[in-house]
Amino acid sequence: MAQQINLLDPALQPRRDWLDAGHGLALVGLILCACAALSAALQWQARHAVALPAALPAPPAATAAGAAGELQAELQRLRALEQHQQRVHAALASGAAGAPDGYTPYLKALSRQARGSLWITGFAVAAEGDAIELEGQMLDAAVLPGYLRQLNAEERFNGRPFAQLQLRTLDEGTNAGHTEFVLRSLPPAREAAR
Repeated sequence: MAQQINLLDPALQPRRDWLDAGHGLALVGLILCACAALSAALQWQARHAVALPAALPAPPAATAAGAAGELQAELQRLRALEQHQQRVHAALASGAAGAPDGYTPYLKALSRQARGSLWITGFAVAAEGDAIELEGQMLDAAVLPGYLRQLNAEERFNGRPFAQLQLRTLDEGTNAGHTEFVLRSLPPAREAAR
């Protein structure tokens, strides 16, 4: 009977030991060569880095003076801008440029008095809040006096006389049958003259 032997079996292959003395010496030699090359490159770079500033020409005095002048001009411009911003901030904080809280109190007061049968379609306030104009529509004109009484109870509208009221019934379109209104107050100077 014939028997076959598999010569490609890894157990029958010759073994190579990668951690023997020959391989270790070769690795140490390779590391020493790499260190020597790196050391030489760094020494060459250090010699040239020291010589480079000596080879550069000195900056002319005019360039240094020009840069200092530009910096002074920029500093003055920034200081002027800062002073301007401080004046604007002070004017806004003091209320000289109008109400610091803007139109928010007016809009909050109008929203608290919202009704389903009356709605505001336009709102204008003078810069100082002296004159107000309200535009709107309503389903029934009888609700306007009650709405104005409730609006007058709001702090922002309290005691403000409305000098002009315009009413118009809409006859055409999708809003037919609605009543449109425009309500205007006069500035205090004109109200005092009346």
